[in-house]
Amino acid sequence: MGAEDKVGAVQLNIRLCGVSPPVIRRLVITEQASLAQLHAALQVAFGWSDEHLYVFQIRGWQFGDPARAIELALAGGGVDMPLAAFAFEVNETFQYHYNLFVPWKIDCRIESRSLVPLDQPLGCLAARGDPPDEDLEGPAAYPHWLESSSPAWAVHQIEELLEDDLDGAQLRAEVLDIVGSTRPRPPRRHSIDQRLRKLRAIHWNAGSLYEDADSTGH
Repeated sequence: MGAEDKVGAVQLNIRLCGVSPPVIRRLVITEQASLAQLHAALQVAFGWSDEHLYVFQIRGWQFGDPARAIELALAGGGVDMPLAAFAFEVNETFQYHYNLFVPWKIDCRIESRSLVPLDQPLGCLAARGDPPDEDLEGPAAYPHWLESSSPAWAVHQIEELLEDDLDGAQLRAEVLDIVGSTRPRPPRRHSIDQRLRKLRAIHWNAGSLYEDADSTGH
């Protein structure tokens, strides 16, 4: 494969702010991708629904999608700008804010710059940690959510139910409620990478990616 078959890309170290244990993703994305396309990639990386407002904070300027919220003060501009326009330096950082009523804040750091194949402009290199329910009331609610939605806690609750004097219908309803609030296992790097490949095929629209998926697929 020659140089003409490759395109410039950046490797991003992406960390969700304010939560423990850490929730980290490492992505590679072409510098020709726009901020809107990076937003879509981040939605996939964290398993979110792309239903809320978002902005990027870059070098003190705010960039967002005016089509979603005209009232946003977008000092920097819209999200149609390509990453290449910023000429990011290695180790430079910027922030992504999602669900602005919370908001969830994500630190994005440029780890390196490289060339990637034209037909593979986006990928996930590493994934660690459980991404939160996007509608939680911020990082302070994360520890309780992490504990109360764990499979181990669900098993404990079901075991307690079996000791109660419940009829079949009551038991089924209670168990379904418990199972419904239990989070799936953390998304693996491979599954995130596969979703990112589908994302490009549907024009970087993260919302469309989830239209036919149930919550366990996130």
